[in-house]
Amino acid sequence: MNRLTYLFGTALLALTLNVFAGDCPSLSGEYTIGKDGSDFSSVSDAVNALKCGGVSGPVDFLIEDGVYNEKVVFSAIQGADAFNNVKFESKSGNNSEVVISYASSDATVSLNGTQWVSFENLSIVHKDATYGSSLRADGKVAHLNFKGVIFDGVETTLSGENSATVYFASTAAKSDISFEDCEVNNGSIGIYKSGMSAETPDSKTSIVGTIFFNQYEAGLVLKNEDAPVISNNVVSSLSSNNGYKGISLESVSNNLMLSNNIVNAANGISGVDLKNCTAEATNLGQLVNNSIAVGGSKATTGLSLSGNTDNMVLNFNRIKLTINGAQGADQAYYKNSGSGNNINLTNNIFYDLKTGGYTIIGNTYKDFFNQLPAQSNPSLSVSANGLMVEKVTPIK
Repeated sequence: MNRLTYLFGTALLALTLNVFAGDCPSLSGEYTIGKDGSDFSSVSDAVNALKCGGVSGPVDFLIEDGVYNEKVVFSAIQGADAFNNVKFESKSGNNSEVVISYASSDATVSLNGTQWVSFENLSIVHKDATYGSSLRADGKVAHLNFKGVIFDGVETTLSGENSATVYFASTAAKSDISFEDCEVNNGSIGIYKSGMSAETPDSKTSIVGTIFFNQYEAGLVLKNEDAPVISNNVVSSLSSNNGYKGISLESVSNNLMLSNNIVNAANGISGVDLKNCTAEATNLGQLVNNSIAVGGSKATTGLSLSGNTDNMVLNFNRIKLTINGAQGADQAYYKNSGSGNNINLTNNIFYDLKTGGYTIIGNTYKDFFNQLPAQSNPSLSVSANGLMVEKVTPIK
């Protein structure tokens, strides 16, 4: 039986049973988007069917290869929950062959109050626009998953979070947002996500295995978050902005996990920047096994902690200051001496390609750079506060 005939029949049944949200049947099962013979000719048609009828079971939209030149606008989906979730994915499994592209608005894909939706193995493109985002989320969004998605933001040089390639506005609480094995290109910022305030933070954010490339201001910015997981990502940019930051976290509370990331801020000011990030004394934040290279024309910092950033473990991190970077004190690691408590610095390697570097082994930390020579000092052979510091020969 033809699928459209089936849908018509379902609509008649819905009229009898009164189980639809609007003038359409609720959706359940697998549908195709694309060529003649598909259930829907565009992504927007499928989304409009969701808006009208909601869902009565799990829904999987398989998108045929092709370029879909359209702006896609989601809202809340009636009936969607942990079991009755909605997925949009490439039918071929090739994320470069299914392209949703739009250049004449603030975003190619907009989500407002949308929950229980996932996107897999497709591209969301906004690179030919003069401003805006590939994806923008407003309102109380939750349970959104992005796996194997390519996000291409605006290619021209722009500033401000409104031109982040992926932008989550701070208009309502957001929870259970995950990015896995994605690629985020261009834009002022790769992913910008901010909770409403430090008192009402977003929660359960996970960004894993994702590449951030060619952003102007920052690769990843999270503000007002509770215990995000940021692991196994690559952040790289040759931005000419000497204020560029690879990963910037502000008011991130509780058990932050920042691990196994590679950050290359070749011309930037900071590789990883934490401001007012406070974990619990009994459940420390973890900055573990990250590799950071930074070397801008201004005073640069591989790993910077400022404000009330407390209760952190910094373990097995490798920080390299590039040979062309400006020289200054406390460059590999900076801690605001006026605040910050219970910072545990162990088993890290700080390396300056001009002056050499320090291998730091130990399990205590007390005003480390107030008691040791500046990072650019070429001679060092001391130990303090249970730390063993070993000088490394510079590269000539």
